[in-house]
Amino acid sequence: MRTDSRLVQMFVAVADTLSFTRGAETLHVAQPWLSSQIRKLEAQLGFDLFIRDSRRVALSEQGKALRGPAHAVMQSLEEFSACASMLRIREDRPLLRIGLPPYSHLFAKRVALLERFAQLQPKIQIEIVLGWSPELVERVATGTLDMAFTVGEVIDPLLDYHLISLAPCHLCCRSDDPLAALKVVHSADLHGRTILSFERGLNPAMHEQLFGAAQRAGAVLQVDHEMMSDLWLQRILGGDVVGLNFIRKPPSQLRERLCMRPFADADDIALRLVRRRSPQQPAVELCWQIALGAGATNNPITAR
Repeated sequence: MRTDSRLVQMFVAVADTLSFTRGAETLHVAQPWLSSQIRKLEAQLGFDLFIRDSRRVALSEQGKALRGPAHAVMQSLEEFSACASMLRIREDRPLLRIGLPPYSHLFAKRVALLERFAQLQPKIQIEIVLGWSPELVERVATGTLDMAFTVGEVIDPLLDYHLISLAPCHLCCRSDDPLAALKVVHSADLHGRTILSFERGLNPAMHEQLFGAAQRAGAVLQVDHEMMSDLWLQRILGGDVVGLNFIRKPPSQLRERLCMRPFADADDIALRLVRRRSPQQPAVELCWQIALGAGATNNPITAR
């Protein structure tokens, strides 16, 4: 059975908001038409994706199982579109290869920096590569990336680093969790509690920075591959688990059910921009100067 990608997009919009009205607003379509299209998708699949009643919309068990794959489909389509756009770009444009770690889009300063660079230097072609910070640092050092944004204490003494922002660590839990009554959470408060975490090998330094103190205090770590995503928030809502994060905030529709409390035993998480110390191509130097706050030039560069 083949499923129309447009129907998958509609399912994701409703699944993420748990509202046909908000989903329709996101897609800029009429709510009754969106409801009919979801019914069409459910008829094709042979089961309901949502549980509907007069007060709420919830995902069915099948809907919960399909939400992750549906997001993967949308990501693949976005990657396809991005690749197609890159192929349309003229080859004589300067190319800047920048690495981004997962969830770096949650750092407002990182988003603003790339947007400003693109506005000031529209003739530069920007190629984005996603990866975890240790991998990105290695790729910058070996020259397969020109620059990268890194999260956590991933430092190579042979590279140049510029601090972009610092983000404090918070504990995320349900509003009815006893931890919600605390103004500040310490490691000792997490003894015996299960904390959702990413795999240590992906970024050992940041793993230690976030979870090390809590684990030594007796917390139990449970690997969650959806760290800081909407699904991560749903898992905190649905079970006796908590999360430690440094940038993710609950969406407005979940703020009455989830709360964030400062976590005292983890240092602020650093977002940095990194480059090689060797002579730089003009595109790299211009982006670096913008990051340093000295990039007010409006003179676009030309290809060499």
